[in-house]
Amino acid sequence: CCSCAPSLYLLPLSVKCGGILSASSGNISSPNFPGLYPYNIDCMWLIVVAEGSSVLLTFHHFELEFHGHCAYDYIRIYNGVSEDEGNLLGTFCGDISPPQFTSSWNVMSIIFHSDRHVAHRGFAVGYRKGDRGWRGICLFNASCCCCCWTIFIVVGLGFHESLPSGFLAPPALSFSDTCGGVLTGLSGIISSPGYPREYSNSADCSWTIHVSNSTVVSLVFLDFQLENNEGCNFDFVALFDGPTVSHRHLGNFCGGDPPPNTVTTSNQLLVVFKSDFNIGGRGFKAYYYSAFFHPMLNPGPFGWDSNTQRAVSYKPVTQNLSTQSIQIVSERLQTLLS
Repeated sequence: CCSCAPSLYLLPLSVKCGGILSASSGNISSPNFPGLYPYNIDCMWLIVVAEGSSVLLTFHHFELEFHGHCAYDYIRIYNGVSEDEGNLLGTFCGDISPPQFTSSWNVMSIIFHSDRHVAHRGFAVGYRKGDRGWRGICLFNASCCCCCWTIFIVVGLGFHESLPSGFLAPPALSFSDTCGGVLTGLSGIISSPGYPREYSNSADCSWTIHVSNSTVVSLVFLDFQLENNEGCNFDFVALFDGPTVSHRHLGNFCGGDPPPNTVTTSNQLLVVFKSDFNIGGRGFKAYYYSAFFHPMLNPGPFGWDSNTQRAVSYKPVTQNLSTQSIQIVSERLQTLLS
């Protein structure tokens, strides 16, 4: 029979807030929430649920100082203990909530850091024990042990996980989902194959984002690094204001500058990623969400309704535009009205 020795989890003495949470469900928030969080704070929460279970993490509020590389105030989420950088699921800042996460085993870590300037309301996140993440049956005979696991992944996000301590096999487990697909959720994340590792040559991926009727699609690129060339005809991301390439072409994008925040004029958006036979990059990661629109008197920065011949502007269904987005809107309005 297989057996697991008890595990000991320790928090560093340098941590000023946080703790070890072992209940089957609970809530975590930044210090002083919903007030402003303190400056120069470092917090670490270690969530440990029953052996054989997973941890489901859902953010209810998220509002940190924004930086393009999240270098000032940030949250880091780990699929396991934070001492192993191979377990890092992502680093997040600004006011776009991270997606829902499910760990691949019974431990998940959250680290929160703030610097000495600029504070916001912080975050509130709930967790609960989920179904088993790593599953397997060990079959023994006189000469060997054969272990098989079924690994559950979130389609569209990919999977990469170093084996936790107690496993003998040295290679990391990894999974890259087939690129492209149809996304119908209210919000979600798309990324290049293998992200954040270098994408493969000769990739050809298409994602059709289809949200509910009477809403539109808002797309924000969180990270972007492709081969750069004038004209963007080697490696590129192409956006179309509709479900096919016959719809309005919003542009081809490459290099290190992310595409501008994009809002469609209908409830569908096509994202195409192509790479040529050489020279790659880290790829991209983008967040989309459903939004509703209303007509405005002056031409808006986001789109034109061809049916009514009126400009339309948009606001998210479930969250406010970030400070950065509002600044972009303001700058575009000034350009259009000047």
